[in-house]
Amino acid sequence: MNPGKNIYIVAALIACSVSSQAFAQASACISLKSSAQVEEETTDAAGKKSVKLVQADKVVPGTVVIWTVTATNVCQKPSDQVTINNPVPTHMTYVADSATGPGSQITYSLDGKAFAPAAQLTVTENGAQRGATAADYKAIRWTFANSLQPGATVNASFRAVLN
Repeated sequence: MNPGKNIYIVAALIACSVSSQAFAQASACISLKSSAQVEEETTDAAGKKSVKLVQADKVVPGTVVIWTVTATNVCQKPSDQVTINNPVPTHMTYVADSATGPGSQITYSLDGKAFAPAAQLTVTENGAQRGATAADYKAIRWTFANSLQPGATVNASFRAVLN
């Protein structure tokens, strides 16, 4: 295999693979912005190491990408029942227990249509049912409990590794 073919430009992944959707009482009031970042370790002049998030320009197989969707209420009234649906990008595998969204209930989907808590998802393999694993998830949904006030934002994020 040509090593150059193993490098994916994340901008292309965002454009082609990740199309978040927001649902709300007035969905036209919700503006979405997606970003893809990776962790980069740095060392300061004193030799102290730290990790910071940087834009994911290029990633290679095995790289963990942190996907964040920011939803902003751009209207002059609160938006109720804000929900963000986000597919796990093609050629990537969701990292178990990595989805976060303060104030939200997080559910998962095996087909991008029906969502349920992780513990309720099952897969049938060779005629036998088993509990779904993170590798089986095709989409993630964040349902926010509180109304999103005018100008307010909420973040939903998860990690996925490039296959």
